[in-house]
Amino acid sequence: MEPSLYDGDVAVVNTAETMPADAAVFAINYEGEAVVKRMMRDAGEWWLTSDNPDHRRFPKKQCRGGECMMVGRVVWREGSRI
Repeated sequence: MEPSLYDGDVAVVNTAETMPADAAVFAINYEGEAVVKRMMRDAGEWWLTSDNPDHRRFPKKQCRGGECMMVGRVVWREGSRI
């Protein structure tokens, strides 16, 4: 999620908020891996996107079914970078 969230940053997740919201950042269990991604709605489908501009390395991934389980919405973050 660089440049919005860096390795070592602290994120607070509201586990009561698990309904996807367009442009919101969520903690997600994606295919068994813990990830933090921005949710985007396109053509009626939900997608996980990264704020990192290198979309070849970090392509968007479709969020559906058991492969994409919402843990909660990121409501606060703290990091050492400006």
